[in-house]
Amino acid sequence: MSKSIIRIAAFAMAASLSSIAAAGTLVVSGDEWQLSDSAYDPDYVAGTTAFVNSLATTFGGTNYLLLTGNVGIPQASLSKLAAQFTSLGKTVSYSATFDLATASGYDAVFHVGQYVASPADFAAYVNGGGGAYISLGSGQYGNPVSEAAHWNPMLAQFGLIAGNSWFTDPGFVKATVVEGPTTSLLWGYGQTIEKLTPESSSVSYIRATFAGSQQVRGLVGASIAPKPPIVPGVPEPASWAMMIAGFGLVGAISRRRRSVFSPA
Repeated sequence: MSKSIIRIAAFAMAASLSSIAAAGTLVVSGDEWQLSDSAYDPDYVAGTTAFVNSLATTFGGTNYLLLTGNVGIPQASLSKLAAQFTSLGKTVSYSATFDLATASGYDAVFHVGQYVASPADFAAYVNGGGGAYISLGSGQYGNPVSEAAHWNPMLAQFGLIAGNSWFTDPGFVKATVVEGPTTSLLWGYGQTIEKLTPESSSVSYIRATFAGSQQVRGLVGASIAPKPPIVPGVPEPASWAMMIAGFGLVGAISRRRRSVFSPA
């Protein structure tokens, strides 16, 4: 009987660990123009195409949802992105809103500066195994401080952080990529996306410089295996409950054995 209980406890702990591993992928950009039709203009098309190919590989799957609630980048301005995804074998759908029910059945959801999205819904979607692309820099929150405050509590769960100021480079410029799966990207103001701490499991997906400055900035961050920013390697709260239950069973067995074999 005791061996059976031990096996149950071990199964509970293994199940909790597998639920952590099932978490999806989050990619966050500091600017919303990088997936718009403008990003496919001749000056940027090579870098944009490489970036989108990388996203398709990173997220995998076949069913993609493009969110269209951004006034500045409506559905019509996502036509070239949709065409590239289609050429890569993806099925593309659209929605003006986002919630967990809407996202059900999609392998990846792309938020392009949309104001109405709930960070909590995105966190739940990614933690449930989905792929999400989120872009900031839209100005729809009034200023970069408000935008960072809206997203950073959720981004911190995945080891990322958005900056509190937009880049001062005027207008739309080309970012020269020094780290990442592309050579250059369109940039229209926007803010930095960096690792929350050096120990975070996230990565600086794309880092770049701009004309007239050699300062390397984090433009896009990613979290492939999201972890809460508490202590590296510490399980999520729900996982703790299962593990504690398992440890409790093992502890009860140990105490019972000690009482049985204690000297009279």
